[in-house]
Amino acid sequence: MSRSSTAPSAYTRVAVLLHWIVAALVLAQASWGWWMQGIAKQPPGVRADAFNLHKSVGLVILALMLVRLAWRLTHPPPPLDGLPRWQAVAARTTHRLFYVALLVMPLSGYLGSVFSGYPVRWFGVRLPAWGWSDPAIKDLMSGIHLATSLVLVAAIVLHVAAALRHALAHDGMMRRMAWPGSVTGWKHSKHRERKYAFLSTTGCSPKRAAGRGRWAKPWRKAPA
Repeated sequence: MSRSSTAPSAYTRVAVLLHWIVAALVLAQASWGWWMQGIAKQPPGVRADAFNLHKSVGLVILALMLVRLAWRLTHPPPPLDGLPRWQAVAARTTHRLFYVALLVMPLSGYLGSVFSGYPVRWFGVRLPAWGWSDPAIKDLMSGIHLATSLVLVAAIVLHVAAALRHALAHDGMMRRMAWPGSVTGWKHSKHRERKYAFLSTTGCSPKRAAGRGRWAKPWRKAPA
């Protein structure tokens, strides 16, 4: 039996939920991260609170991505059936970039904070300090953090552009990330459409099949 015959047609509910939660957090985190750079250092406290919130959300994203990675490894994604080879390769490459960036970026941010010499707080809770003040390591982590953010933005642009293309093409790819119940409803509606098309070719009135008078109008016979 082939892999495509046994693979699911859509992502699981856990995968869909993790996808949209992480997506919302990343968009909010990216906006907040660029905005907080312009906060003045005086008066003290305002800038520190903004950075601590950014770090806290980043650690949440890191934890969610570890859960998502574990789920992905144990629950294979639906196949990219029907796509040209270059599109399938581009989709897989973009997804790998997402996973790498969304793991490296929060991790480098955390390590940069650890070696900054300042305590790391998670929503106000002071985390155990195990590092030391090392400007070289901090600058390295900050550089990795910034470079990864640019990679992430590029991946988001490609991902959104591809999603819009598939949505406008109505090729069914968007249903892979839809809530599983809505996929079933789509299948039923497509089954009804095929049924009505078949009935129209055989001369049977769709009114009888659909139970709705509006379906019979196109097939209503002209008066003798």
